Amino acid sequence: MKLKFPLTLLLCSLFITSFTSLAQADSSIPVADFFKKPNYRGRPVLSPDGQNMAVLTPKGGHFVLSIINLDTRTPKVVASDANFDIVNPIWINNQRLLFSVARSGDVTQFENDGGGLFAVNKDGSHFRTLVVTMKDAIAGKPFKPYAFISSVGGDSDDIIAINNERGRDVELGASDLYKLDTMNGRANLLTFKNPGKVNSWLLDHHNTIRIANSMALDANKRVQQTVYYRANENEEWKAIYSAYLDEGKEMTPVSFDFDDKTLFVSGRFNGRDAKAIHVWDFSKQAAGEIIADAPNVDVGQLIQDSSQQKTIGAVVDGMKPEIIFFHEQYAQIQANLKASFPNQEVYFQLRGKRAVVTTTGVNNLGTVYFFDTEKKTLELIYTNKPELDGKKLSEQSTINYTARDGLNIPAYLTLPEGRTAKNLPLIAYIHGGPHARDVFGFDPITQMFASRGYAVFQPQFRMSTGFGWKHHTAGWKQWGLAMQDDITDGIAELVKQGIVDKNRICIVGGSYGGYATMYGLIKDPDLYKCGVNSFGVTDVKMLFSLSWTDVRGAYFDNIGTLMHGNPKTDEAYFHTASAIENAEKIKAPVLMIYGSDDVRVPLIHGEKMRDKLRSLGKPVDWMVMVGEGHGWAKESNQILWGETMLKFVDKHIGEGAATKSTAH
Repeated sequence: MKLKFPLTLLLCSLFITSFTSLAQADSSIPVADFFKKPNYRGRPVLSPDGQNMAVLTPKGGHFVLSIINLDTRTPKVVASDANFDIVNPIWINNQRLLFSVARSGDVTQFENDGGGLFAVNKDGSHFRTLVVTMKDAIAGKPFKPYAFISSVGGDSDDIIAINNERGRDVELGASDLYKLDTMNGRANLLTFKNPGKVNSWLLDHHNTIRIANSMALDANKRVQQTVYYRANENEEWKAIYSAYLDEGKEMTPVSFDFDDKTLFVSGRFNGRDAKAIHVWDFSKQAAGEIIADAPNVDVGQLIQDSSQQKTIGAVVDGMKPEIIFFHEQYAQIQANLKASFPNQEVYFQLRGKRAVVTTTGVNNLGTVYFFDTEKKTLELIYTNKPELDGKKLSEQSTINYTARDGLNIPAYLTLPEGRTAKNLPLIAYIHGGPHARDVFGFDPITQMFASRGYAVFQPQFRMSTGFGWKHHTAGWKQWGLAMQDDITDGIAELVKQGIVDKNRICIVGGSYGGYATMYGLIKDPDLYKCGVNSFGVTDVKMLFSLSWTDVRGAYFDNIGTLMHGNPKTDEAYFHTASAIENAEKIKAPVLMIYGSDDVRVPLIHGEKMRDKLRSLGKPVDWMVMVGEGHGWAKESNQILWGETMLKFVDKHIGEGAATKSTAH
């Protein structure tokens, strides 16, 4: 069925009311519905001519690659894998696509099991394996580590690919660029003139290699960046910039403009704390005019339209994502769409007179439309999670608070829809990394808890990335110290405002968030009534001492010691920050869930913590997801995870627990 309506019509049936509405969050939604795979994953990818779009949809337990023709709306599955999900589809030209594979949910599987690089035509013909998966490589199949950089353009089936074979023995690695024929797999080396130890490259719009970005260890084992430039392929490389990564002054070459002379770079130049995008001034070999920035947000991504040969905008990944368009046509389309979809996030891809529009909102987890820019009409194509259509979800808001040392901490706060924001039970939900961040949008854990009446707090504590250098480095070597205090201070503010019941607080998280859970129970034993640790670090020093983990290498041994501590000189700090060595301070019950095959935070982290707690007579629930890694690839395990967490939390701070506590 095709639904068409004018662009200016307000789509009231798709929109949500704010959390001040009298309608309550739908507690009848089965937990499984939050964790089930969506009908379509991510945004569709439009072909260069705008005739077809590539989508990822589940079939047989895994996401497959389908092509939907926008004239006929007829989908066709063109690639699938019995063991993996298809990920990262890219159009090489109007006929041919690239993709890789991964086990969804496990953040390490792409590097350690999946990966690969494959090509196929839009009708499913001429399939070619260009790079085998890591699983097949480990089994002995020939492995050529190519990764996509850019398509050659036009009707060519060739791509520019990066390969690190010649640099495997170089500290921090080194790479070359090749022209790779995706039909026959043949590759030709392009970087004969190579300044050495190059980690990344940048081409201009005529596929001439112009920038080489090198990372190397200096005599003092500090990671030093050197950026090389050449005006054309016949010139010699010359260094135009150098910086140390531990000072935060590295330069990221972003792209050339379409004159192939103007270079855009991102970095913290001229004393700036947050990254901005500049025009590089070759006469001074320094950052010049700023073309995109935002307060307290690192900005480093531009959007370009090759058909119009224009740089059209920039992406600002603040607490709420935003696209700033420089181009009048794009800016006008964005304004019209936002007027037609109030209170929604809007993203669109434009190809000539055709566009595909994706909208998201509180009760809209992804709706895709076809937009005719001439007729000014929108046509509904699909929704991502129809099982939640019409259900009442809870609004994610952004807040800021001041930590005890004066540092501003941004955070997300999700209050249960329709409930009075007073004396609510709280889930302190802590992200992993810790050099990472949460992002705005649907999260199954957040919405599951909110649907059952819990407030959910997600602090972007110090060391979180994307909020400037000072915010990030304020967390260096602060595991269990100021990083933990940032979480506590945010909770205290919510209690002070009367939003949260101080007697019903639980802390949950995965990876570093799992560590923060354990250490929160240690440092503030009277604050939390329970904790849920999913695949969490339990001893910081083990990040450096375990040999069967992927968190190793020259880069981690340098930058990692600055962020997380030096095993040669910081023994006292590691003792203080160790959850295992301070386990006797824990009072509250804890649920611990680990993957048997985790190579990011190996199972021994959980086993040692479990054994220590049990030896001390502490309450601990234990679960191992067999065959899983750092996160859960199987949908059934995702659902089991959610159900287990909710049952555990309900037992300790839910309505029943509150009634029981009052009776005593």
